[in-house]
Amino acid sequence: MQLLPQPRHNKHRPKLSSEQALEEYHIRGIEEKRNIDIINSEPFIAKKRYSVPMEHQITPKLMELGSNDSFPAVGTREKRNSRKTASSENEEKVAIFIDGANLFYAAMHLNLEIDYTKLLRSLTKGRQLLRAYFYTPVDNGNDKQQGFLLWMRRNGYRVFTKDLVYLPDGSKKANMDVEITVDMLALAKYCDTLILLSGDGDLAYAVNAIAYQGVQVEVVSLSSMTSETLIDVADSYTDLDEIREEIQK
Repeated sequence: MQLLPQPRHNKHRPKLSSEQALEEYHIRGIEEKRNIDIINSEPFIAKKRYSVPMEHQITPKLMELGSNDSFPAVGTREKRNSRKTASSENEEKVAIFIDGANLFYAAMHLNLEIDYTKLLRSLTKGRQLLRAYFYTPVDNGNDKQQGFLLWMRRNGYRVFTKDLVYLPDGSKKANMDVEITVDMLALAKYCDTLILLSGDGDLAYAVNAIAYQGVQVEVVSLSSMTSETLIDVADSYTDLDEIREEIQK
């Protein structure tokens, strides 16, 4: 049997421009349809849903749970244990440093018995008290003094003590200028005003350094027992005799 000649395959024949344009249009239509099918399919929707930021998913649900119908108390309960209010955040912060020995001799000179609760109230004048430090030499055998210092610790004071040193001439000494200076410099960055109860001129250099940091320094002491240098570097000075009515027992 004689086979008929097969038609020549034309896959290598160059396409006409009209055929190529028709084929591209047909392919583009298929791809667009495929994309629509993929977008509408459930796996794609699930994947797209989880790509949304978590807060955008949770917030609407929380708003539903927080409705008055579900929880009538939501939005009406006040915050508890909140020590600061909006007004107190801008309140002037004050730290107090008391040279106990210097204050003791000044009070003895004035024949004044100090009420240390009134003293804090008088010095702060309604400002926010950050810390109140009390520095004093101690005699461990003096039970009355130990009872006084215990009361001070329990009534708003941070008490720092140093044992008395007995000198060859029989006198006793316990200088706490270094402790006061270090603590004032450390706390200056956290407060607006430092109040120093001392007339000791050895503290003048520290007061001047703190003033240059932009912190106000108030000095309170008995004028007859106060160094002129200390008064000069302070921003304000108050004679202890002027406030005796406010602080006496």
